[in-house]
Amino acid sequence: MFKLPVLVFASFAALCAAANAACPTSVPGDTAEAIRANAERVQCLQEEVEQDSRRRQYELELRANRDAINNLRLQRRFDNLPRYEPPLVFGQQPFVPR
Repeated sequence: MFKLPVLVFASFAALCAAANAACPTSVPGDTAEAIRANAERVQCLQEEVEQDSRRRQYELELRANRDAINNLRLQRRFDNLPRYEPPLVFGQQPFVPR
């Protein structure tokens, strides 16, 4: 029950640490070099966000596929259960839905 929130928080913390480690730091100033360095940093951060959103989409699809497979397995088990036949009460005709 508590596994999912802890996993989400841990992955978010690791992602933040990876984002800070992979992209260059911001450069103060308004020189051409500082602006170019900051533009490269912003582009790097955007690429990381894109990769992260793609990874999350894959995880979402994987989770949906896993849930669908589990539902099919459960439905198959349910379909294999024996049918309940109620006993006939004093000569009644069995009810057959139309």
